[in-house]
Amino acid sequence: MTTARDFFAVLLLIAAMILGALWLPAVWFSDHVVDEDGFLEITQPLADDPELQRTLTDSAVEEILEGGNVPGWLAERITPVLQEQSNRLTDTDGYGTLWDVAMVELHGALFTPGASDLDVDLAPVIDSVLTGVEDNVPLVEIPRPDSATITLARIPDVPLLTHATALTPWAPRLGPIALVLAVLALVIAAHRRTMVTLAGIGAICAGFAALTLSRSIDTVVPDKVDQATFLGPIVQVFEEQFRADLLPQSVIMLGAGALVAATGLVLVGLRRRS
Repeated sequence: MTTARDFFAVLLLIAAMILGALWLPAVWFSDHVVDEDGFLEITQPLADDPELQRTLTDSAVEEILEGGNVPGWLAERITPVLQEQSNRLTDTDGYGTLWDVAMVELHGALFTPGASDLDVDLAPVIDSVLTGVEDNVPLVEIPRPDSATITLARIPDVPLLTHATALTPWAPRLGPIALVLAVLALVIAAHRRTMVTLAGIGAICAGFAALTLSRSIDTVVPDKVDQATFLGPIVQVFEEQFRADLLPQSVIMLGAGALVAATGLVLVGLRRRS
């Protein structure tokens, strides 16, 4: 009977360890990737990234010059002014709005099964650029394109994201459930001092797993996502944020597990001495 109680206690501790290892990554993923507000909170500062800015502004200039609304003779004349105005575009409210819309579309595309296109409407920024050109080139009025929606990037299919969302509803509960299972294991166990030590070791393993994941997150993300046009630099920022957030939390879990394990060892030693 004693052996059976300890066996079931060990099973509960193993389950608690697995849930504890999943807890921190699942909560971060839920708060910063699945949740749209959390996603936009990380992507908002990227609006100032020069590389991503050029992707949008160059697309706007290409749409103006290649859209068929600007005659060839006029295109040669206004191209330098277009480039100058597009560089100033990033300081306007129109660019900020465009960026926010693009990030909302990107968030939706990431969780859409199958590969999808990231389409954005450049009409507001194109109008702003052309207004600046007309102000600098006298007696020139440039027709606005009827449609300025372009495909900014091709978002690859990421089954890992859709599969990981299965944990999202449970993410905040994984930690408390793991704690309940650990306490239940101690209640059931016949050799409770030993189980305290094993519970601490389990917490150490869970913390180490989270720590390892935080350090190697770039190897978990598929290369087709990490190196994709436009999407790649954004994903890399998420990887850096994941690493920065999980590293201290994992260390805390490791420390807590070490403390519990040490307590269990002390209790076992006192028991044997008595």
